[in-house]
Amino acid sequence: MRKSRKLIAILATLALLATLLVPMVGPAAAASDYIVSNIPSLQAGQTYTSGLPTLTIDLKSLTVPGYVYLFLPKTPTGWSASVTATVPPTIGSSPNALAPSDVAVTTNTAGDEIYVNVTHVTGVGNDGRIILNFSRLVVPGGVSGDVNLEAYAPSDSPFSSGKITIARIGGGSVSLTVDEVNTITSGGGDVYINIKESAPGALKVATDSLKLTLPPGFRWSSPNLVNTYSGNVTIGGFDPSGNDGRDLKINVTGASNGTTGAYVKIKAHIDPDETVARYGDVEVSVSGGGGTSVSTGSLLVAKYGDFGVNVSTENVSTIKSGTTEERLDTKLVIEESAPGSLVTGRTITLTLPENVRWAGNLPTKDTDLTKDEGSISLSWSYIGSDGRTLKATVSGTSSGQKNGAKIVFKDFYVSTAPDFTGDLKVDVAGSAVTGTSLLLAKVEAPVNLTAASAPEVKIGLPGQEVGDITITEVAKEAIKANITYSSANSNGALTGTTTNVRARLELKAPSGVTFSNVPKVEVIEGDLQLDTSAVSTDTTSNNEGLLYIPVKSASTKPSTIKISGIKLTVDRTVPEGPLAIKVRGTAVNQTLGLSGTTVSNTSLTDTFFPGHKDVAKAIVANCVTPAPGEQKATVVFKISDTKYTVNGVEQTMDAAPYIKDGRTFVPVRYAAQAVGVTPENILYADGKVTLIKGDKVVQLTIGSNIMLINGVGIAMDVPAEIQDGRTMLPVSWLGKALDVKAIWDEATQSVTMTL
Repeated sequence: MRKSRKLIAILATLALLATLLVPMVGPAAAASDYIVSNIPSLQAGQTYTSGLPTLTIDLKSLTVPGYVYLFLPKTPTGWSASVTATVPPTIGSSPNALAPSDVAVTTNTAGDEIYVNVTHVTGVGNDGRIILNFSRLVVPGGVSGDVNLEAYAPSDSPFSSGKITIARIGGGSVSLTVDEVNTITSGGGDVYINIKESAPGALKVATDSLKLTLPPGFRWSSPNLVNTYSGNVTIGGFDPSGNDGRDLKINVTGASNGTTGAYVKIKAHIDPDETVARYGDVEVSVSGGGGTSVSTGSLLVAKYGDFGVNVSTENVSTIKSGTTEERLDTKLVIEESAPGSLVTGRTITLTLPENVRWAGNLPTKDTDLTKDEGSISLSWSYIGSDGRTLKATVSGTSSGQKNGAKIVFKDFYVSTAPDFTGDLKVDVAGSAVTGTSLLLAKVEAPVNLTAASAPEVKIGLPGQEVGDITITEVAKEAIKANITYSSANSNGALTGTTTNVRARLELKAPSGVTFSNVPKVEVIEGDLQLDTSAVSTDTTSNNEGLLYIPVKSASTKPSTIKISGIKLTVDRTVPEGPLAIKVRGTAVNQTLGLSGTTVSNTSLTDTFFPGHKDVAKAIVANCVTPAPGEQKATVVFKISDTKYTVNGVEQTMDAAPYIKDGRTFVPVRYAAQAVGVTPENILYADGKVTLIKGDKVVQLTIGSNIMLINGVGIAMDVPAEIQDGRTMLPVSWLGKALDVKAIWDEATQSVTMTL
């Protein structure tokens, strides 16, 4: 019994598995596409027999027959359609699953229901295609918007259900365009305007279906219809008389009622009134009448301008001063306001300011940006001998072009003096243009020079320390590693020659200021390479201190140089006030000319920009008046005369100088003044006189010929003494001890002490 039950269970399971392996025959899921060839724009209350769409029905992997109903709108009544069916033999390169005999298409009596029935599938599994051709469509009055077929198919049908848009009723607008915007002059000109409906009937029947209004100073004349490209709108005429001739009204006497909107072209003449019309764009205001909706509110139809030439610049460059043959990215734009404005033989000149010269090749035409030039050509040349003026001479004409010429030039090269910074403006003149000034470039120094502090330094003292100095590049490679020198052609325009000779930076002090030491030089940011082992100092013939910094290789990113431990000697000729250090040298100046045949840092001169070598400066100190004991002074003593002068001002002593043993003796207080010692630094004690000045202490003992300087004894040929109760000092020996020069004048019996 148990074995029988187990066998029955096994057989039942096998039976179930067998049913799962048998292919299922039943309705396929709906998978049809409805493709409409075009969506015509129609008008209500019309019957259409042409221009109507086709509806392609694609059925994917068709296996079973089925049907679909296509319903036209039920409200309002009056919708009706006629269709014919086409069943193509193939779909692409594959056979159609349907044969013509497999498909039946019918409409109901009212014509508002289309029944598509697939009764058989010849090629099971292939894709099927049915094409419905609308040969007639009746649109009832009072409707607008999309015309939708409602597709209904049962769930077991291969057709899909949904909405299918086959047309659009009313609601169109009108757009306007021009083929080209041309330039007109005081004689006026024709314009061609395209008028397009987005749907038939958008242009409503009205005497002012469209109104085109010109700006003040312009009038319409001679309007006419050029062509009708589509649609069946009827233009009944034009009225250009309204609003002092500024309004052009277009009279539509018959609206389009086909399946496509109207497209027409009109032509009209525009006459400017020179006393009122403004140069520039001529823009028409567009409005619709009688219900016409316009999508173009305004329309640029022309440009108005008299004969003239405008010159401007675009894409203005920023460059570094002190460079030669620097190519500018700046474009020079020469534009005619009307064709024929540039006349053969006329000229345009470009003159640079002082301390800037043209360089390199002459400018070239930018063919990508130039347009409407006709046969115009501008040939460039240098004029003069200072390298500052370029001249363009006109040949040919743009007459016959629709617009004035726009000619763009590029590849301008300049050389700027090292100290020329700010706006580089070029003066435009010549017989072809009205004179003006244009921004050609912006110029910045290649480096910035800054000082950490500006301490006081005293006139007449050596070894005075000032704050650290930094030199910062404004861009990579601003400091050059190799010398580039300049040479000029016969017109003074410069060209540069780069050599393999190492360039250097130079720091220059003012006259009377020299470097007391070789300071520390290092690169603290970036990858500029300096030869710090070869840093050295020098002095010019004008007693200007120089610090040389050789450059080994240029930077790949902006770098900063720090100079520290700077000590300066300031002589007595330096004026009081700010003390500036300047940076110059072949590493930042490519405009120097070659003197001789050998290139070196010392063989180049400022031939082309005389006196303009420095690219930047910084205040590193403030020169101040020395302390009273360090005052500059010239003191004159006369033997046996209590009168003496200080810087030419007469004063009186309480005892007169005298000569003893060939030496001039002066009362101690006045002798101290003569050598720059202040009263508080004159000390008397135990027959000794002590004078303190700066870092020196001088001591003389009455009756002794030994003078102590900072404790070191110096033998004099006469001792200090007391005469008539006054302490008298040998002033010449005192001057020697404190570096004050004494000059004896035998003729006047006077001694002059210069401090």
